[in-house]
Amino acid sequence: MFGKRPAPRPIFNRHRRRSHIPWIWVILGVLALLLFLIPTNTLPIVSLDQVTPFVVNVTPLPTATSTPRPVSEHGGRIVFTCTRGEYNQLCLINADGTDLHQLSSESGANDYYPIFSPDGKTLMFASNRNGAFDIYLMVFGQRDVFQITSNLGNIVSPDFSPDGTKVIFANQAGEAPSALWMVNLDGSDPHLVYAGPGAIVAAAWSPDGRTIAYAMETALAGQYQVYLMNVDGAASRQVTNIEGVGGSLSWSPDSQSLLIYAGPVGGREVYRLDAATGALTQLTSGGNNASPCYSPDGQFIVFNSLRNNNQADLYIINADGSNLRQLTNDPEPDWQPRWGP
Repeated sequence: MFGKRPAPRPIFNRHRRRSHIPWIWVILGVLALLLFLIPTNTLPIVSLDQVTPFVVNVTPLPTATSTPRPVSEHGGRIVFTCTRGEYNQLCLINADGTDLHQLSSESGANDYYPIFSPDGKTLMFASNRNGAFDIYLMVFGQRDVFQITSNLGNIVSPDFSPDGTKVIFANQAGEAPSALWMVNLDGSDPHLVYAGPGAIVAAAWSPDGRTIAYAMETALAGQYQVYLMNVDGAASRQVTNIEGVGGSLSWSPDSQSLLIYAGPVGGREVYRLDAATGALTQLTSGGNNASPCYSPDGQFIVFNSLRNNNQADLYIINADGSNLRQLTNDPEPDWQPRWGP
């Protein structure tokens, strides 16, 4: 009787609850009318292939370029070292033997190891035109030449990464044996990648971007073998055990095999090397051959040979070694050919 009486419920709560009931029905009615009036064909169905998947933001290693364009028997360009007079220059020729012309004419300097960029628009090579051998880049159509490295040592055998942003090369810095180095195409971040027990004379980056092949001197001075390693310099392994491996390597477009040359002095042959097993397939017979290189589609091989009266000329064969034909015929040496687009 004398206890607290419960407080009455506020009147405004009761009034607000009652006043919202009719508005809910009004809102639902308007929504229903809008849904009825909107045409169904204005709401497209998004299929799975229209949805952009989430991708982790991780910078990958240089990756392969697009599938190489087919190269017919009478198509494509080949750049090579051409000895003219006392110095080595760069020359270019079509794969059918037409339009032979000299690209460089440095007096008092040597240009070596030419190679096309993956897009075919520039040419990279090593030259001592400013003292030690450094890497240079020539832009086709302009003949502009840009120096990429400076005072790193003496550089040979530069090769592009598949995406064209980096360069792997053999470099002798100081008195140490030549080792594998890498640099960005703009010349930044030159650094050592791998230093082995012997001098390294050739390097080649696989088209799939995963592997670097190199030729390194063994315990026998002047004798080289082919090795493979990861791009970061890890997991180096020997894949050949054959006499007289030379300083030239060329990957097949599918990254499954390499072209090398090997054999006794004066009798070297071109071989296809299976990268996984080390199996060798001889592709030439006689002629003392060197520097084989695949065409961009893998159908043909260009190499230099002394089979024409001991004169160094360029020759082309099918990838299986058949259908030999001569490409150049100059009294002065033509060598180190590299096939491009």
